[in-house]
Amino acid sequence: MDSQNHAHKRFPERLAFMLNNRIRRFLQPPDELISKLNVRPSDVVVDFGCGPGFFTIPLAKIAAKTIAVDVSPRMLERAASYAKKNGVTAQFLTSSGTEIKVEDHSVEMVFLNHVFHEIEERATVLGEFLRIMRPSGRLAIVERTRGSRLFGGKLGPPIIDQTKVTREIERAGFAFAETIPHGSDSIIIGQKPS
Repeated sequence: MDSQNHAHKRFPERLAFMLNNRIRRFLQPPDELISKLNVRPSDVVVDFGCGPGFFTIPLAKIAAKTIAVDVSPRMLERAASYAKKNGVTAQFLTSSGTEIKVEDHSVEMVFLNHVFHEIEERATVLGEFLRIMRPSGRLAIVERTRGSRLFGGKLGPPIIDQTKVTREIERAGFAFAETIPHGSDSIIIGQKPS
């Protein structure tokens, strides 16, 4: 990835409040991004690297089932609390992605928002996504691909080369479907072959 100093560096739990708050919801309404994903009411969606649930709750309002996965139990506690406060249900699983306790071929979409660059064992994790996905299931990876980072590069996700992400998901067995622009981010869509 481009910013080597950010590759595999996990977002600190102590800053979880920055990931889900009224200001972020105003500046970056999660529904705007989710509306570009074509989530259907019958879909089972995995919000991988869900953090405190910024996208989990809006996804749970649309999809038949939402599974929130994060490596941090504290982030999952925050997400579960946020879901309860918003009157939605979701399943919460602790995992780094190398082993996700979800049945084979049971998921329509795996969604990652500014998480792909943090994954250490990408080939293994992408293989696990393929395992849990139904044929023609979609992988939606959101990463910053242009624009500047805030405060001289100290804040915000790193800028990622989307062609490298595309090559990586293709090597893992996904077919590249499309890239959807979203502000300074790109939504890179991969599809599991049917």
